Amino acid sequence: MAQPNAFQLLRDSLTEFVSRESELAKAEILPAAKHAGIGSGLVGGAVAFLLHAIWMLVITIGFGVGWIFNALGVSFMGSLTLGFLVSLILAVLFAVILALLARRRFRKVKAPTATIEEAKATFIALTDSLAGQPSAVSPPDLTAELDH
Repeated sequence: MAQPNAFQLLRDSLTEFVSRESELAKAEILPAAKHAGIGSGLVGGAVAFLLHAIWMLVITIGFGVGWIFNALGVSFMGSLTLGFLVSLILAVLFAVILALLARRRFRKVKAPTATIEEAKATFIALTDSLAGQPSAVSPPDLTAELDH
């Protein structure tokens, strides 16, 4: 059986490298994608509630609060105006709360730093190897990055 030449060894090494890098990227990106998905869902919820609040919450609460103001002696149009203003403030407040919850989730999204560091170290090792120099790069400790 013939010894594999340098190109076959390089091809096999690159195939193994790509496979390992894709596994590392997957392990690192999946949690970040989960946080981004939850944050996006919360933003969507905030927008949906804000839009529905304009049509439903403003009308129902506006009439209810307007009726209370009218009972307190405010004119009919003045009571409706104040009622709709109060209900609008409540709807916007609810949307702000949802947006703040989404912001908290988005802050948990992290860049795939271990994958980037591993790719840099491998690139340096490959270029040193092709130049005939021993690699001066030690591989990064990936276990600490993936414990989260």
